[in-house]
Amino acid sequence: MRYFLCLVLLILFTPAGSQAADAPGAAVFVRLTGNADDARSEVYEQRLSGGKAKVLVAHTALPKAFRGRIERALPAADGAFLLLEESRGFVIRNKKTGATRLVLGNGYSMDGANEVLAERFTGGYWLWKRGAGTLKKIPLLAKNEVMIGLQWSPRERLLLAHVSQSRPSHDIIRLYDPATGKIRNLRAGPESSFVSWSPNADAVLIGEQPNEKTTRLVLAPLNGKAQLLFTRTGRVFTGALSPDGRQVAIGDLDGFFLFSRDGRTKRTLAVPKARGIPAGNMVFSPDGKTLAIFSSSATGEPYVNIHEELWTVQTQTAAAQCVAQWDVTLGNAPGEDTTHVLLGWVPGQPALLVMGRSSTTAGPETEWQKLWLQPVDPARPATLFVDSGPCGIDMACWQGNP
Repeated sequence: MRYFLCLVLLILFTPAGSQAADAPGAAVFVRLTGNADDARSEVYEQRLSGGKAKVLVAHTALPKAFRGRIERALPAADGAFLLLEESRGFVIRNKKTGATRLVLGNGYSMDGANEVLAERFTGGYWLWKRGAGTLKKIPLLAKNEVMIGLQWSPRERLLLAHVSQSRPSHDIIRLYDPATGKIRNLRAGPESSFVSWSPNADAVLIGEQPNEKTTRLVLAPLNGKAQLLFTRTGRVFTGALSPDGRQVAIGDLDGFFLFSRDGRTKRTLAVPKARGIPAGNMVFSPDGKTLAIFSSSATGEPYVNIHEELWTVQTQTAAAQCVAQWDVTLGNAPGEDTTHVLLGWVPGQPALLVMGRSSTTAGPETEWQKLWLQPVDPARPATLFVDSGPCGIDMACWQGNP
């Protein structure tokens, strides 16, 4: 069973703070051109080393076939490619006057007495190439399929799509290679509670659920036969493979654990277990000595109380410390989405990249997404990189050099 959280927030703009001169990569964010139903959007890029944000993809440069608006921009690890998600669109006609209006996005509303839906069109996924500046549509979804998640590989330029198919009912792990344009299914099976790349990008770790009581930890190499590592009772909502491939970290309702690859040995990590409806992710440091864990718990009705924590754990000693925490109350249905996201480790620094609604460790602010550098030392303040502004609707980050 999947849960979704719709975050509809009134936001205020706060100017961005200081920049880190030696920070690699850039943040990419999508900003609306206005508040009207037919407002378009553009993709901006802000280098983490400083400077002003610049328009990366303008709505005026989109081809005529791009009828919706840009809802999401997901850059490859080195920024060389950008995956754009196109929204749906709806043409509403007034029955009395015959006038029409356009609603862009993934939903619409209308006056039932005077208006009818005259046309609807679906969006899709497009690939933008930095060197050429070209944009082309790619067929990531087929009929009766829904996109669950998208991830670029941490090293090679491969896009992973986690897809759910309704008829027949199963999940598909699909790969797209922008260099060749080829799409292939890596694995098809039961519902997957999580999917994560291996650190060296040669395999994908999958939490498969043949039923609601069991999770199978499966390692699917890009070339070769998938391997069942071990089986865990209950629903595992997050997992990660260590850089040397010898350990598997998981999170479930019983807590957070570090297993040997075959599941025969288990170490309980001193991180509080998630309650209610859990979510989060975890990332090993490049040397494998430290595991960063982001945990989110959603509880309460009709208002949703979300408690989030960011921890680091030493993999050799299991010593753990809480780096930051946030509490948010939302008047929406609980789900697997969170208000903050752990993006990963900053190369060469004892720090993490975190994206979310707040640039501080004291608590959240009602603003659009921000990106900041969070030192693993709780005593050191976080550094704000980017604030997407009053009309921001999406943000992502790349850390390499195109």
